Amino acid sequence: MKVAGLGYNRFARVLMLVAVIGGVAGCSSVWNSSASKTADSSSPGSGPPTQIAGVALPDGYSLDSNRTIILGEGDRWIGRLSYSIGSSADQMFDFIRREMGNYGWTEVAVVRAEASQLTFLSSGGDRVASVLITRSTLYGSKVDMTVAPSTGSTVTAAPRQAGGRPR
Repeated sequence: MKVAGLGYNRFARVLMLVAVIGGVAGCSSVWNSSASKTADSSSPGSGPPTQIAGVALPDGYSLDSNRTIILGEGDRWIGRLSYSIGSSADQMFDFIRREMGNYGWTEVAVVRAEASQLTFLSSGGDRVASVLITRSTLYGSKVDMTVAPSTGSTVTAAPRQAGGRPR
């Protein structure tokens, strides 16, 4: 009799835990979808958010606001711009490679593969753009464009002592 009571309590606790986890997961997905609607200032085809300029962006892209973080604005921004697009990864590779030069970027390195990587240097040499293009699971592709200051232009290393420590 005592064993049956423990089994019931354990079952009730597991059931309660599953219900709580399900409820929290449901709230999380509702929050994420509403947050992405308000944070996404770019609807497909309407062009980039006003904060972003100076890089090649295709018509019809969909900004992933949960993965995008932009610091600054205009053509001086840095950060990560993540989006999906209905075009194939090969089409996106060709588009970015062709169009980035129109915004003053010079191609530095290119790897065309299952996950393609393109690297560009800004016309002033003070920023680097790294673009990762992957195939989406069902349709289209995903693009992560990271723009950062070029270490050669803004960062200087402190002189080192004989022991390897900065002075």
